[in-house]
Amino acid sequence: MIMTKLSKILLSVAVIGISAGCVIASIGVHDRPWLAAFLPLGAVSLGLFLIVFMLEKEMAKYDEEEAMKLQRYEGQTTTRAPETTLNTATVTGVVLKERTL
Repeated sequence: MIMTKLSKILLSVAVIGISAGCVIASIGVHDRPWLAAFLPLGAVSLGLFLIVFMLEKEMAKYDEEEAMKLQRYEGQTTTRAPETTLNTATVTGVVLKERTL
């Protein structure tokens, strides 16, 4: 399965953050409270990784469909002849009928 650059970064930050957070929590460093931010950082990045990982296939499918639509649209515009003007006789007749009523 192909992982994008974003998902690889999020997974590595999640693994490092959770590992460092578990080590820091087990040691119990109380003189530096900023070190306690590693565990929540790892948990948040793990959640983001799971979201990105679930949506990778859908985004790839969406991009493929949009490329097909673009190719189809470009193919229609080059081979299709421009449409002629509308038939104004029927429109004029309708307008005249409305005025007489």
